Amino acid sequence: MERYFKEDEAFNLRLIVIYTSDVQSAEANLETDCFTLRTEQAFLSHIDGEVTFREIQGKLQSGIPLADDDLMRLVILPLTVPGTEGKQDMLERIVDLAGQIPDERQRIFTLSGVVVASDKFINREYLNQIRRRINMTQLGQLYEKEKIEYGNQKAREKVLEIAKSLLEDGTEIVKIMRATGLTEEELLNLQNELLTV
Repeated sequence: MERYFKEDEAFNLRLIVIYTSDVQSAEANLETDCFTLRTEQAFLSHIDGEVTFREIQGKLQSGIPLADDDLMRLVILPLTVPGTEGKQDMLERIVDLAGQIPDERQRIFTLSGVVVASDKFINREYLNQIRRRINMTQLGQLYEKEKIEYGNQKAREKVLEIAKSLLEDGTEIVKIMRATGLTEEELLNLQNELLTV
């Protein structure tokens, strides 16, 4: 937020929470003693997955190129179906449909996207089949890169969380630098964030 605010003082941070079709409603606000968090909600249960699937399938059968929006809809489509079995079935249909996408970049994007989006419910045996398909294309390298970047991001988030906790406890910055590997500047920025919250 600080980075974007420096570029544009009119910047407004929005938090959008996307719910799978298994969630029909949820509280939009979280209130605590020190802050209130207001989220914008997107319920995937409001999307008719079958209609969307047929629409994209029709485009492919007619030779109409898919837009980026079509690809994103394909990626989230399994999440629009309630229940694990329904999600798995839609996922399998999308993987088969992705095989018909003539543009390799789009095909790779769709396959890697559905794997990431479907990670919580995907049948592990089927996941391995998709990974084998992925490895047969250039996606293997892309998938590995994304896994590494994701792992690095999660590790960094954990380090920042630990650093914030140590700062709140009043631990000396030099000790935190040694324990976390963060720079003094990063820790001072974190400290400023804690003071402004």
